[in-house]
Amino acid sequence: MSFQSTKNRLWRGSTRLTLAMALTLAVPALAGHSDAGEPSARPNDLLRQAVANQKTDGNGFYAWTDRLQKPRGSATKLMVETPQGILSRTIAINDKPLGTVERQQDDERINRLLDPEKMRDKAKKQHEDQQHIERLLLALPDAFLCEYASTAANDRNLRLECTPNPGFSAPNYESQVLQGMKTVILIDREDHRIAKIEGTLFRDVTFGWGFLGRLNHGGHIEITQSRVAGKHWGITRMQLIFEGRVIVVKPLHIEETETAWDYRSVPRMTVTQALEFLRNPFAKPTH
Repeated sequence: MSFQSTKNRLWRGSTRLTLAMALTLAVPALAGHSDAGEPSARPNDLLRQAVANQKTDGNGFYAWTDRLQKPRGSATKLMVETPQGILSRTIAINDKPLGTVERQQDDERINRLLDPEKMRDKAKKQHEDQQHIERLLLALPDAFLCEYASTAANDRNLRLECTPNPGFSAPNYESQVLQGMKTVILIDREDHRIAKIEGTLFRDVTFGWGFLGRLNHGGHIEITQSRVAGKHWGITRMQLIFEGRVIVVKPLHIEETETAWDYRSVPRMTVTQALEFLRNPFAKPTH
């Protein structure tokens, strides 16, 4: 196993896969409420039902703007969903429009996706990431022991405070990180959706008995999602701060803040049509 593949595996399995909350999701019914307005379900049952809502609804496609800030700078991209996968076009670097050379390089990057084989490779990776995401989500209700925290009666969200379940045995790398994390989870009362997850590592978490890697205690993750376009929910903010090592000796540093906005519905598009849209997002896609 190469260093890069192991690093990617740790990356997806321990941190960035928690971006699962950015999926396009259906909203089935959640547990009812008592006359006093308090949830009738036990905290972990409520979390389990909220996780069950995290299913791709397949109703429509969306475009949005995404800005990723890292210590060395930021990149802002226009994103668009297609049946083949998500495509992106860089529109700013460090909040400044791309220069001529930068624009040419980024256009060459996305134009390569017109090659069906390259697009299949991209779609395969996105599918694999989604599988990691689903495994992590399914582990949440078993990995934690949750309690309700007091909230105002008119608060839109129910607040769960969660600690690792000592009886949980992580079946994969994705869920192993949860064993060292204390978490606050907010669940939207109206839409019955996970609105926010904020977790902190209170101890080191090792992978492969420490030979594959380690995440140091103190690491932090915060993810916020909300209704962004009609009934569609999308991620609006994410912050990741983690330190550790990969393959025992290679340092791992993750520090980034990602924000997303301007979600809007778009027609179903082919890759060619999506690339045209990315170049001119205000023009009506041709069919």
